[in-house]
Amino acid sequence: MSERKKVLGLNFGRVNGNCKGFLKEAIKNAEAQGAEVEIIDTMKKEIKPCIGCGACSRILQSGKGQIKCCQKDDYEEISDAVLAADAIIVAAPVYVLAPTGQFKNFVDRFGPAHDKAYMLFENELRKDTNGEELNPDCLKRHLVSYISVGGATTQNWVSYGIPGMNLFGMSLNMKVVDQLDAYGSYVPDNHQRLLEKSAEMGKHIVEALDQKTSEIEWTSDPGTCPVCHCNEMTMTGTTKVSCPICGIYGKLVVDGDDVKVEFSEEEKRRSRLRFTGVLEHQVEQGRKDRYPRFDEYVKKFQAMQDEM
Repeated sequence: MSERKKVLGLNFGRVNGNCKGFLKEAIKNAEAQGAEVEIIDTMKKEIKPCIGCGACSRILQSGKGQIKCCQKDDYEEISDAVLAADAIIVAAPVYVLAPTGQFKNFVDRFGPAHDKAYMLFENELRKDTNGEELNPDCLKRHLVSYISVGGATTQNWVSYGIPGMNLFGMSLNMKVVDQLDAYGSYVPDNHQRLLEKSAEMGKHIVEALDQKTSEIEWTSDPGTCPVCHCNEMTMTGTTKVSCPICGIYGKLVVDGDDVKVEFSEEEKRRSRLRFTGVLEHQVEQGRKDRYPRFDEYVKKFQAMQDEM
């Protein structure tokens, strides 16, 4: 690495459970590659559910002050650590098909408050109106990798684990580097394999920190969607299907027993996990009229993203 980067491990499982074990292996290897590391056990923290009050959005649009949640608990401490990190490795257990509730509590409060395009637009508007600029950590590139942990020995009992974890970095437009579907984690031989995969994840995310986003190689399960690499697809009654994570449309192609989904380059760019996708959401929300120099902002942001 050209400079020492911060890699944060977020454990949403038990303090001494399998989530923590896999995460520790990843973080240990990230540290061995020269990264500054930290692990936060969120189960020791209080993270209340979002109450939908909109205070974070009002602060963002006020032209002054930094984004804060009005609730008083440990959420801000974790949020600040995520923003300050250059890369995050998240481990969460699956109890009922999807990531645990503590994980979702954090995502529900963090995501809407840190929509990347929304923050970029508001920060430019603050500059134009001599307002207080946002914390630069909100606007920089973040990398993320996911470890979904389940005791079930069949994948269909943890089927929403990895897709659900992709919600963590979606709004902030984090670049997903790896994801590990660690089901059957209690089986001894499989447990060892998952530890090795976790270690590889730690090494890979540190290597990716010195690469442009477009240069980062995907080495995990390729999945069906070429962007989020998840396998879930929403049927429409025709050959047109959509990825529920990315929100993009593809064509179902059947050749005998072989099935695949083809996505155009234009659709791939529309993914919610890419900047064009979060930008599209700002227009969808009717915010375009708020920014007199909207088109100029878009060109500036796109050029900035291309260089990341």
